[in-house]
Amino acid sequence: MISQESIERVKTSANIVEVVSETVKLRRAGMYYSGLCPFHSERSPSFFVRESTNSYHCYGCGASGSVISFVMAMRAMTFPDAVEYLASRSGIELKHENTKRAGPSVDREKLFDVCRIAHLFFRKSLLQVKNGQGEFKKVGEYLKKRGLSADAINEFGIGYSPNQRGVLIEVLKQNGIKEEVMLQSGLVRRRENGDLYELFRGRLIFPIFVDSKRIAGFGGRLVPGVMEPAYEAQSPKYVNSPETPIYQKSRTIFGLPQAMSAIRELGEVYLVEGYMDVVGLSMRGVHNVVACCGTAMTEQHVKRLAGVCNRVHLLFDGDGAGRGAAAKSFNVARNAEIDVTACFLPDGVDPDDFASQHGEGAGQALRELPKAELIDVYVDGLLSRYGCSESEKPGPNLLGKVCDEVAKALAGVEREVVRSGLITRAARRLGVENKQLEKLIGGASTKTKGATTVEKAPVEAKASAQLATPEGRKASAGPRELQSLPRLDLDILRCVMVMKGELVQSLLKTPEMCEGLQPETIRFATVFGELLGERPDDEEYQRRATKELLQSLGPPWVALWKEAYKMVEAGVTMRDLYQGSVIALRREKLKGLLAECQKELLEGDLGPEDQLQVSERIRTLKNQIDSCARGVDL
Repeated sequence: MISQESIERVKTSANIVEVVSETVKLRRAGMYYSGLCPFHSERSPSFFVRESTNSYHCYGCGASGSVISFVMAMRAMTFPDAVEYLASRSGIELKHENTKRAGPSVDREKLFDVCRIAHLFFRKSLLQVKNGQGEFKKVGEYLKKRGLSADAINEFGIGYSPNQRGVLIEVLKQNGIKEEVMLQSGLVRRRENGDLYELFRGRLIFPIFVDSKRIAGFGGRLVPGVMEPAYEAQSPKYVNSPETPIYQKSRTIFGLPQAMSAIRELGEVYLVEGYMDVVGLSMRGVHNVVACCGTAMTEQHVKRLAGVCNRVHLLFDGDGAGRGAAAKSFNVARNAEIDVTACFLPDGVDPDDFASQHGEGAGQALRELPKAELIDVYVDGLLSRYGCSESEKPGPNLLGKVCDEVAKALAGVEREVVRSGLITRAARRLGVENKQLEKLIGGASTKTKGATTVEKAPVEAKASAQLATPEGRKASAGPRELQSLPRLDLDILRCVMVMKGELVQSLLKTPEMCEGLQPETIRFATVFGELLGERPDDEEYQRRATKELLQSLGPPWVALWKEAYKMVEAGVTMRDLYQGSVIALRREKLKGLLAECQKELLEGDLGPEDQLQVSERIRTLKNQIDSCARGVDL
């Protein structure tokens, strides 16, 4: 966990004018700098940056915050990632606090350094292709065959890992990297006899950037003919970096830093499966395209993209496997804050082939592909699984079975308006009435709630017993008593404890929350999120780790956890509580800005034109505060 001291140092050291100027053209306007807001379309500037306070505010859309929140919003980063990004820009060495969690200590900056050194090595190795000797001749032939341009290679930082043992290991050693850090990076592994060996050999390397400068992992594509035939025959075509403290496949998106500006401009993104699909489409002018890193799309992927656009188009092969993958995507995207659709390519054609076939017209060809709603694809997938087609409808018993499965999926849709619309589409596709599906969904929801209540009770009992020990009581000491936190923070903590991973990532990606809440609240959310993310599918591990975390923080935290679940039992909807807290926090922030503008109007030495501008800002802020008071989202 990054120390609060380091966070404050980053806030004061990173110049917001310099950071914002990289994406927004600013001009001096009295005490401020102004420009066109990067978060919404406008023709006259309403976006103001104040260098003295390292803050910004848009009087059009209401976006505001510090230099950290600006980076979060512009680059779709979480709070910790934005702090690390700004620290690396400013040359600040971050200090990390002990979170009292088991496991070996990890220096994240060291791991980023390993990836930086390895990437330089891979890039230099690719330069040897010009000589055209030995294995490098075959690499050059492969690059030519795939049509990879020099511009694309440079834009995506593509490199090559030679088919030579120990070369990368020696380079890392020469740069002072210890064996322990090499192993933590995943680039180096240890055999049973104790010898070290490289993960990537004889492969084209695709670096996975988490921002414009830092690399968290790599993907390696086998180059045909480089390895020994017997070894090549049993080697996978693609090899990816394993999970590390800086690289989680379920959250990382390949090509996002390169595509960010195009995604923001167009408001939509194409999500594909492979690295070459991204590169191939980009070379043909489709720059709003990204890929998952060797894994299926996850809720974390969708949530991250939701921070930069309004629509995600999942681009699948048109065969049965592609349609099956699209059907599985429904449960992942059913609670997304953005529209997610599927589009299918002709059979036997992948996105890279599609790009090659259409050349510079690939973008237009993609836009012309039919976009299918995921609920339709999901229902069709179920029908297909049971041997039904559009022309052959299921009989009563089979229809009932399909409806049961659809109801279970729709029961997990949290927003009532969205669920209602999906019920209508699904019912129409299945040829049943809405009320029939609604009844099934009600039953599925009741079963889910009952199972959840039974599951949580023993966890609380074990936590209480554990915290009754002397070690548990001793752990209650902390930087600040929980009871002294503002009510808003306590409400947010209750929401996080109940909604868990669903909310943690959303909170850590919401600039105004990370800036407005107390450090203790963000600290808990960060550690809790890391804990849940280590084994996202292992419920038993998550329960045990949650108990240990609460124990380390002390009995008041366990008491707050129990209070949260009692509120749920009493009928409180945590999603509504969270949304209300967001509005309350936003209102308090706007009040602070209003007081600042009023002070400037009364005490500042302003000319008539400046007075008029400040008065207009005051009027806008009052309207925004009024909107918050009525519960209207800005």
